[in-house]
Amino acid sequence: MRHHFQPPYLVTLLIVGALGVLMSSANPARANTADNNDTKELSGTILIVGNGPERYLIEILAQEFEERHPWTSIDVFWHPNAKPAKAVLDGEADIGVSGDTHPQLRSIPVARDGIAILVNFSNPIENLTLQQVAAIFSGKIKFWSEIEEEAPQARIRLITRATNQNIRQGFEKLLGIAGQIPRSARLAGTEQQAINLVAGDLNSITFVSMAPALRAKEDGIPVKLLFINGVEPEYQTVLDNRYPLQRPIVFLTKPSPPPIVTAFIDFVLSDDGQRLMKRGKFYPLKEIY
Repeated sequence: MRHHFQPPYLVTLLIVGALGVLMSSANPARANTADNNDTKELSGTILIVGNGPERYLIEILAQEFEERHPWTSIDVFWHPNAKPAKAVLDGEADIGVSGDTHPQLRSIPVARDGIAILVNFSNPIENLTLQQVAAIFSGKIKFWSEIEEEAPQARIRLITRATNQNIRQGFEKLLGIAGQIPRSARLAGTEQQAINLVAGDLNSITFVSMAPALRAKEDGIPVKLLFINGVEPEYQTVLDNRYPLQRPIVFLTKPSPPPIVTAFIDFVLSDDGQRLMKRGKFYPLKEIY
């Protein structure tokens, strides 16, 4: 398995160029059949493109698949500005990792992620309803005192993610606020940057993937994970679907992908593949025993 990452300061043109160079050395889904002692084995190369917090999960799944199929290779291209759907549509990638379906592509949910709402540890707010979260991030609720009288009469500072990032797409769709996050909201490039910004600002709020949010809490970073509709954000409440802020992890492929791509997706959806979700800090589509 090969990994291809670029520093976040590179411009989009360089990203496209880098992806083009990568494609020249790792063509999408070069599916072959290797004869080994007269036994046909799955072989070839898959290129996966993504931009969100799922990278570690993809690495785990790819490594396990390669170990099961030694004649295969999975290349991973990851960058905050990557556009997974476009890469698949343009024939530059076999699988795009997304937070939403796409009308022109085969869209396969493979896992789930909880979305944690973070505020500064000193913020007195403990719980929000889904409606309040939507109103805050669409700019309808502008001051903390509109939520609780005890809260400071200070303007809420929104910290969001780039529009192409999976977690923002899933977050907006879940709350029905697509395209409504104010342009004045500050952009964070990564989960860790969003966490750090909230830790340093009493009046800020953000949304991040559940695993890094829980890890930040365990590490003593001064942030607070808010209850949503009275449900505590933790691994078990996401797993059993009590926690309401969840988004799908979706694989995007061409309508008729090559056999090696189909085999990889079948593995990810199998019980063995779904058991790997916890190792990758995400959640299976259903509980696996």
